[in-house]
Amino acid sequence: MTGKTTRFALTITGLLCLAGHAHAGKLADLLGSQGLKDAGTTAMTGLTLTDAQVIELGAKSVAQMDQDNPVASADNAYAKRLAKLASGMEREDGLKLNFKVYLVKDVNAFAVPDGSVRVFAGLMDLMPDDAELLSVIGHEIGHVKYGHSKEHYRAAYLSRAARKGVAAIGGTVGKLASSDIGAIGEAAVNAKFSRANETQADEYGVDFLRRHNLDPNAAVRGMQKLAAQDGKAKTSFLDDHPASQERVSHLQKYIARKK
Repeated sequence: MTGKTTRFALTITGLLCLAGHAHAGKLADLLGSQGLKDAGTTAMTGLTLTDAQVIELGAKSVAQMDQDNPVASADNAYAKRLAKLASGMEREDGLKLNFKVYLVKDVNAFAVPDGSVRVFAGLMDLMPDDAELLSVIGHEIGHVKYGHSKEHYRAAYLSRAARKGVAAIGGTVGKLASSDIGAIGEAAVNAKFSRANETQADEYGVDFLRRHNLDPNAAVRGMQKLAAQDGKAKTSFLDDHPASQERVSHLQKYIARKK
């Protein structure tokens, strides 16, 4: 039960700053060599990808990740559990969602701009309590709802373009090679969210539980279980900041305020 969801280390901050203050030609000059000039032009495309193009990119990337990871078949116990929990959520909060389980032992889940939600078997094992599991799923849906995932895809596209010069000049997502699509997708879903993004998604997870008439405190219990995994299991859910205990405290206060 291993998958190809290896964490990527993105080093794009400097490039983003450059791109934010220079047009494509200037950025290409700064990067040097003809190959990097092409990459610089493509990198600028990453900043101007439309929402529709980002959604298309997300759909293509998750299709590639579905090929690279063991997906639970419909008759699998994990898939049956998720299908039961997600029943009626296909149009959740104005989004078009689809759900699958990766038979991977990592404690993780992610959602992509096109509405694809992927849940890892390791997370489902850790959370036999359905409400706790749904709080994490709701959190990931929140990243899509608030557009956080779209920004990760834009940044991942920019990073890939800067390193390789992918063939997508003009933002034509369809021209990307499958290897580039897969790399962009993995980089995007594994990149760290900002403190503000994580807090917003945590709160969305609580509201998600309330919307489905579930105990909002399940979000706290789920977070505590994840925090207890520190050093015990591979998880990227808590690799992001703020720190897990701070997140638990914030969730408790948020739930109290919403009573």
